[in-house]
Amino acid sequence: MNRIISIVMSIAAVVFGVVFAVSGIKTVSEKDLYDTQIKATVVDVQEEWESSADPDQPDSLVNTAYIDYEVNGKKYEHVLSPEQDESLKIGDTVDILVQSKNPEKISALNPSKGGVIFIVLGVLVAIAGCVSVIKAFIRKG
Repeated sequence: MNRIISIVMSIAAVVFGVVFAVSGIKTVSEKDLYDTQIKATVVDVQEEWESSADPDQPDSLVNTAYIDYEVNGKKYEHVLSPEQDESLKIGDTVDILVQSKNPEKISALNPSKGGVIFIVLGVLVAIAGCVSVIKAFIRKG
């Protein structure tokens, strides 16, 4: 039974690794679509308590910022900000990137940074999952 659980968990690691890597590749490949830098205004900051996954760690207060911005005379209101910083307050301005052909699509200033992190983590998790699958099949039991 432990061997089956090990194999299933290893395969899940491979799948999640591939999904992370593909997501990162998609982000990096689309970075050039975000071609216009604009300023957006923080219009709302919502505070929520987030439960810790570790019972020994305390819950934490998390701020989520929402922004308004305008492109070519069209206003986009109360949009989840791609920049989340605990110090953001209502009235602050943040620099964001938009797609000039599709201005409701927004990004933080360096979208490829997050994409590269996803690619690296995805590949590492997928490799670890593959190694674990191979070990699980080789192991006698």
